[in-house]
Amino acid sequence: VLTDGRTHIPALAGGFPRGITMKLAIKGAAFFAAVALCLLPAAHAYAQSGEAVPGFAGSLLASPDGVSAKAADRQATNAVSIIYDNSTAPVLFAFSSTDLAARWGDELFTTSAGILSSHKLAVFNSGSSLGPLLTANIGVDFFDAITAAPLGGYTATVNFGAGLNPGFFSTITITPLDPLNIFLNTTDIIVIQRVISRTGTASRLGIVSAGPPTVGSSPATMYIQASTVGGGVAGFYTIASGPANPLHQIGVNPPPVGAKNSTWGQLKRLYR
Repeated sequence: VLTDGRTHIPALAGGFPRGITMKLAIKGAAFFAAVALCLLPAAHAYAQSGEAVPGFAGSLLASPDGVSAKAADRQATNAVSIIYDNSTAPVLFAFSSTDLAARWGDELFTTSAGILSSHKLAVFNSGSSLGPLLTANIGVDFFDAITAAPLGGYTATVNFGAGLNPGFFSTITITPLDPLNIFLNTTDIIVIQRVISRTGTASRLGIVSAGPPTVGSSPATMYIQASTVGGGVAGFYTIASGPANPLHQIGVNPPPVGAKNSTWGQLKRLYR
């Protein structure tokens, strides 16, 4: 058992190919159950190392699905506190997969709790992709990293205009999220993103890792569930290219008096 509370799965004879090891969280048993993931050890664990990031395609804005323009206007004057941010840190590498349904996550230690108001993340189109990503419907879920309780989630549709070309990444800021009442009631959270649907000929998508965080902190591992990584076993992975910190910025508003973490049932109805 490692000092960070996770169990290390020893490498097979000859080691893991291309310099990656895998760690599955002990506390993650309940967490993975909450998102219907399998924790059975893989016969083989392997993955490519991180990729170089040739270019930045710019920043985009998006609104969460199911939030009306009227609701967005009501939140426009809110004072948002940034509780985690590595979006201004240097981009270290990218990580991607031909499994376009892959889930990418990270454990974040934030500076405070609150109602989720804004969220910035990144989408990477690998240099080996067959073409551009034109649009994407992105799903994001938040969990209590200790108890595995789901804290809420959202979906948002992003239009990349002429397209996010191979070898480039874009950052997307989704706001306002306040109307969804996603109460991040702990400072130890797990956030997982995925591309639910897309248009364009992109054939390999992923995230970029940036660091160190300027607000909050994060372990060096990242969560991956992809058929091309570790034999498809979901877990927290250590990447040979360096600390794996998918790009995130999280802004919150103070919770209203009497706020309770009881909105997950309502949020599930927003999902397709």
